[in-house]
Amino acid sequence: MTIILPDSLYRRIAAQARTKKVTPADFLTDFLDTHLAPQHPHVERIQGSGGWRAVVKGTRTGVDAVVGYRRAGYTPEEIAGELLPHLDLAQVYDALSYYEDYRDEMDAYAAENTPEVWRGRLVEALGEKEAKALLGER
Repeated sequence: MTIILPDSLYRRIAAQARTKKVTPADFLTDFLDTHLAPQHPHVERIQGSGGWRAVVKGTRTGVDAVVGYRRAGYTPEEIAGELLPHLDLAQVYDALSYYEDYRDEMDAYAAENTPEVWRGRLVEALGEKEAKALLGER
């Protein structure tokens, strides 16, 4: 879908995007998600080196970590009580709900950020020898 914006509005969006060091499209997507999408009071999206990442507000705990524990068979109560005790049950349930609302986006992010993908990026940037030295490989 294409949305046509008046030049004055686009310039305002572009200026805000520059301050956050993202593209205007990414800024607008995040803005619309924040204000129009289903609300998740315990989840926020932060900009990281690998792009946007959903985390439990006030923590560095990724929604993907909560989902990973759930997929491993742990109950929300076990996740909040034993595995991630700094989270309460409402935060765990909200993280799981967020994942359900943004499953495609989160699964795509996960596929782009595996250890193998990051190793390949490192080799591409530094070369095989330097990457191995940095990673402690022989």
